[in-house]
Order: sequence, then structure tokens, then C-alpha cells
Amino acid sequence: MSGLLRCLLAAAVLAGGGCDAGPVGVTEGQRAPGFVAPLVAGGSVDLADLRGHPVLLVFWASWCGPCAAEVPALNALQGQVGDGARILAVNAREEPATVEAAVRGLGIRYPVALDRDGRIAEAYRVQILPTLLVLDAAGRVRYRGTVLPSRIHALLAGAGS
Repeated sequence: MSGLLRCLLAAAVLAGGGCDAGPVGVTEGQRAPGFVAPLVAGGSVDLADLRGHPVLLVFWASWCGPCAAEVPALNALQGQVGDGARILAVNAREEPATVEAAVRGLGIRYPVALDRDGRIAEAYRVQILPTLLVLDAAGRVRYRGTVLPSRIHALLAGAGS
């Protein structure tokens, strides 16, 4: 039996299921690259564990003025989405102590992952900070940009299905 036929049969058997076919990448419609990273607050995060929820990924750094300016809106969004969606910030290439101080100083209330060696930023082709991506519940990229879009609530709600 071919892989495509197996995939179609599995989708038919699983209500609401589907296949993870398609390219991995960072443009809209592609499956976002997976990663595991330590969290500033302790422990670690595996992007695969967030499947089933829309995710707003925010790549940032402590020295980035526009990143700091976005924090109040992201904190408010975190309070509004509750458990419906996830916000995950990924700090690009800074030392943990620097990131911890920035998290405290800026009052960040959402999880912050450490990307000390820049591998996650490289996988996501981050060249400008901040870079934001909305991933749907299946892990596909639904938005990529450098600003929090005015339609973020609609994007996250649409990404939940």
C-alpha cells in the first residue's frame, strides 16, 4: 500500500484527523520546524507538545526596542487567550542572565525559551527582530511578520481549527 493511500485511510478513520504531509518551512502554509529549548523559568518546551493549540511564536532580544514596546500587548493577549492559544517567546542568542533580567524588567508574563546558539532562529530564518509567526493547531504557519497584526485575535481563532 502506498504512503499516500495509507495517509488517506488514516485520515478517513480518524475523525478530524489528517496527515502531516507537506514541506517543513517558515512560510505560510508550511509545517513549522520543530524544536526543543530550555525555558527561562526552568524546564524546557517542545514545540510538538503545543500541537492542538494555535501558537504565537515571538523571536526577540533584550536590546530590541520594538520587541520591548510589544510586551504590554503580548501580556494583554496572553490574558485574553487563556488556554485557547499559546504565546511563546524565543530569545535570540543572549546569555540566560541577560534574558532573565529582561523578562523581569519588562514584566513578561508568557513563557520565554532560550536560543543561545541561534539554531532555532536560523531554522526560522529570522533576520529582523521581532519576528512573529502564528502557527495553527496542526503546526502550520498561518502568519509571518515583524509586527503584531491588528487581526491577531482572528488569526489565533482561525488557527485553532
